[in-house]
Amino acid sequence: MKSGDQRLPPHYRWNYTAFLLDYVFFGIAFNFFSPTSVLPAFVGQLTDSPLVIGLSNTVFNGCWMLPQLAFARLIAHRPRKARYMRIGLSGRPLLGVIAAALWLGLGGSPSLMLTVFFVCLGLWALSDGGTSIAWFDILGRAVPMRARGRLMGTAQVIGGVVGIGAGALIGLIIARQPFPTDYALVFTIGVAILVPSALALIAIREPPPDLDLAARVNGTRAGWLEPLKDRAFRQLTVCRLLVGLVGMATSFYVSHATVKLMLPDRVVGTFLMAQTGASIVSSAGLGLVAERRGPQCAMRIGAAAAAAGPLLAILFDAVDTGIAAYAYPLVYAALGIINSAWMPGFVNYLMEIPPQGQRAAYIGLGNTIMGLLTLAPIAGGWLLERTSYSLLFGVTAAVVAFGFVLTLRVPAPRRAAGTVEQDD
Repeated sequence: MKSGDQRLPPHYRWNYTAFLLDYVFFGIAFNFFSPTSVLPAFVGQLTDSPLVIGLSNTVFNGCWMLPQLAFARLIAHRPRKARYMRIGLSGRPLLGVIAAALWLGLGGSPSLMLTVFFVCLGLWALSDGGTSIAWFDILGRAVPMRARGRLMGTAQVIGGVVGIGAGALIGLIIARQPFPTDYALVFTIGVAILVPSALALIAIREPPPDLDLAARVNGTRAGWLEPLKDRAFRQLTVCRLLVGLVGMATSFYVSHATVKLMLPDRVVGTFLMAQTGASIVSSAGLGLVAERRGPQCAMRIGAAAAAAGPLLAILFDAVDTGIAAYAYPLVYAALGIINSAWMPGFVNYLMEIPPQGQRAAYIGLGNTIMGLLTLAPIAGGWLLERTSYSLLFGVTAAVVAFGFVLTLRVPAPRRAAGTVEQDD
């Protein structure tokens, strides 16, 4: 059987379904452990320190991304990687430890509860980051590039729709239950939803390894920085960093709208609805684009949306408050689009360009470098303290727009002799 010009890998339909189920259930469960909303709110119940509250996002992103190069170094040369993916699942019960600690009354001891929370969160992020190396490698062999775009788009649409209900349920629990019962229940539900995700991963039938000839002959390992010799990898990495610097501005859209523009606090709900709605719609569209035109096209759409967000925020400084109240959700719609573009666009492209047998090394180094973006909100806050919203958004828009221009020069991936198709 063939899909376009590509012969389908063994167990294609089985694995497609397994990856889809994992993607959907993990995405739904992640709402209950969101490092940008639920976890900071939980930590805020235990401390008033802004630094400690902000650590939840930093610890998760740092532990998930930064060590991936080391994980890739450990498993990249292994012909079979499914067992490493399954070993990484052993970190998920640590989230249940957090819930159990709350049920057992540890919420009454803030310092001890925070210690348990951050240790478990960091170890889970480490294990999940390690799992992702094998996950991406197997996905790249099990599902062809264009079908991956469809898979990612479909999963993000389903997860986004169900995520709206998950958000409503989380809000209802927190509103009606006292602390710490509220978060104990939230985390318990999240852990329960992770079970079908884990079962789907365990059920995956790993395709045969696609080691390149050199690796087969002498079993050598590629150097840690070997992917940097690949022009396509370098181009993609620069684009991801520049577009990812939209994070300099995203943390400050709410304060810009409610403090600087003096919009009513209730618009925050409208912002979330706009972001979620745009994410759902764009996930379907970007998945289709990636399938039919390739991941580089999805990258360009996402980068353009990322640059449009801070530009729109600057524009609203000059309009009437009433108009801004209705139009400002467009900023969050743009944010929803770029968030939906990462997987079918940037990550899908990263999975396609490595030479055979080197996908894990490319993913590990690429994600480790992306860990630098955890500093983007800090840089944005520093710039805002010393200048203004307009300058912060202007600088962000300029940097991201440059990233968009560079996506226009990214070559289309072509899985042939480990190379990519070059631009004319």
